[in-house]
Amino acid sequence: MILFLILVLAAGLRLFALAQYPPGLNYDEVSHAYNAYSLLQTGRDQWGTAFPFPNFRAYGDYPTVLNLYLTVPAVALFGPTDFAARLPHAVAGILSVLVVYVLTRRWSGHKCLSLFTAFLFAVSPWTFFPSRAVFQSNWTVLLLTLALALYLSRRKFLSVLIFGLSLFAYHNTRIFVPLLLPFLLWPLRRHRRLLWAGLAVFLIAFGLLLNPQTRARSSWVGIVDSGAVAYLEQARTNTGLPPLLAKLVYNRPVYFISTVTRNYLGYFSPQFLFFSGGTQYQYSLPGFGLLNPALLPFFYLGIFVLAVKRRWLVLLWLALAPLPAAVTRDQFAVIRSTTMLPVVFLVTAFGLMVVSSRLQRIWHWLFWGAFLLLFCSQNYFSAYFSSYPRQYARDWQFGYREMVSFVKQRSADYDRIIITKYYAEPHEYLLWYWPWSPRAYQSDPRLSWDYHSDWYWVNRFAKFEFVNDWEMRGYVEKIDPQEHVLIVSSPQTPTLGLTRAVINFPDGQPAFIIKDL
Repeated sequence: MILFLILVLAAGLRLFALAQYPPGLNYDEVSHAYNAYSLLQTGRDQWGTAFPFPNFRAYGDYPTVLNLYLTVPAVALFGPTDFAARLPHAVAGILSVLVVYVLTRRWSGHKCLSLFTAFLFAVSPWTFFPSRAVFQSNWTVLLLTLALALYLSRRKFLSVLIFGLSLFAYHNTRIFVPLLLPFLLWPLRRHRRLLWAGLAVFLIAFGLLLNPQTRARSSWVGIVDSGAVAYLEQARTNTGLPPLLAKLVYNRPVYFISTVTRNYLGYFSPQFLFFSGGTQYQYSLPGFGLLNPALLPFFYLGIFVLAVKRRWLVLLWLALAPLPAAVTRDQFAVIRSTTMLPVVFLVTAFGLMVVSSRLQRIWHWLFWGAFLLLFCSQNYFSAYFSSYPRQYARDWQFGYREMVSFVKQRSADYDRIIITKYYAEPHEYLLWYWPWSPRAYQSDPRLSWDYHSDWYWVNRFAKFEFVNDWEMRGYVEKIDPQEHVLIVSSPQTPTLGLTRAVINFPDGQPAFIIKDL
């Protein structure tokens, strides 16, 4: 009964007003959504690639394909809607709560510990926030948790298969799984079937890491990028050290090792886990940690007690999990560090149980009362549903749905429609919110795109043209006066024409200014 109530709570938190909060589909979400719609309609992604695998092009960042295919059934059931795009991730979040309970029960045999771990998992910001949006890491969390639960349930071969499937969920598993699997399979080395399956997973992961599409992705997030190289060259020039010594101090291996070490330790810091959270506000709320601050002492206590008791499996997972995030350039990357889940919650709940089990009855209940009071005092959910949508709607590309609706109603009256690229990929929002026929889009003779700066930029299709914001004013001034043109610009670059509509962000600031010429 208690588990059922926890699942109901998890479902309510994840499904309530799912299409409205966060306040818009960001450009990654809409890319996954429209490509899933395109697959449903044509068997091809928007670029005309039939059943892409193991990555799909998207904008040139080549995300993994598992979420793409798992979104297709939702779009088939509910149509091309924001709810359909996000529903699979809400479901993954709810299922993860159940699997966490099973995992903890298999690991500990303790029902109370299992229930409390599932409760923490259901309500914590680190799992709540991503499961209300399209983040590939949601599938990582579900599959890795399921794989470990199966491993502890003596279904080891199936566990290895799920670990293998996770390689197509998100890029971080392609580093984490090959690191973890040898430790899991070594005690079972006499079981040749398992070893062959593990070797196959390892080879697949290695092949995926060498895949040109994966390497294209790594160029976006790798630590030693062009900025790092420029920093090293400048540091060598400005240092007072002799040239040879300067090369020994400022070089790529030293920079890589020092940065990875700093990043790695940061993922265990109170600042990241309990107080500030991530540095990218599209992945976490500013001013809030990923875990409730009331849990802080119990997380570190749990690590200590597990080390004393030599419960190495959980500690091994926790030690290896931050590495995929640590080798990327962004510090405190919330989504890339989700390989730390679910063991963070298991360790924390274990620390709580250690304390409560050592208290006398009256102090036991006082302890839990004080803990619950502290736990419930955080106003995270109030901020998520009230202040966050107003302040950070821009980060979720708010306004595109309203803009496309306005343009669609009046498009027949215009010869050309020119839209700014200021906020991201406007073509993708037109395709999704119209919705535009994928077959018509793929065969459109006016479709024009180019590839530069490691990105695929769509410049035109049908009567729509997409222009960089800094080029908008000059572009509009060259339009033939005989043409009837609708212009969608940002407030940063006002253009000629009669204003027909202004679309505002929730805070009242203008997002799009729509004029005709």
